[in-house]
Amino acid sequence: MIRPDRHTNPDFSVINISAFILKQLNAFYAVSYDSLLKKVIDTLGEESKENYPYALNFLFLLGKLNYQQETDSFTLNHETK
Repeated sequence: MIRPDRHTNPDFSVINISAFILKQLNAFYAVSYDSLLKKVIDTLGEESKENYPYALNFLFLLGKLNYQQETDSFTLNHETK
């Protein structure tokens, strides 16, 4: 769902959700999967829940996220340029 069509609402797009996730990770050092999902739904709406995993995958593939398996949380990767 990265490529939008004419029926795609930009508020629920992968790019918008990814930008929100990056803002949250800039504000906090580590955010758990469930609390990040709750913040996305509370801020962007219930429809964003569908694209939430795609946004995480998108950021992980770009090298922007680190996943901490022990705590089930994400941190921002500061080593990427």
